[in-house]
Amino acid sequence: MKFLLHQGLGYSTVHQIGDYLRSHGTGHHWIERYRGSIFVIVSDQADEMILRQEFSGLVDAVNEQETDG
Repeated sequence: MKFLLHQGLGYSTVHQIGDYLRSHGTGHHWIERYRGSIFVIVSDQADEMILRQEFSGLVDAVNEQETDG
């Protein structure tokens, strides 16, 4: 699942999310930049739930077809 980091947030927020996922989830995630936007992608449902519950104020779930070039 792909999540878009809210505008104005940067890599310190990404590191905070990554550290949390490594500590409380599976830690299987990666970061992508696309046209000035930062995405956090997770492949595990547990990590997806963490992002939806713990970081809903920082990221939004997106449809992958909207951003793939």
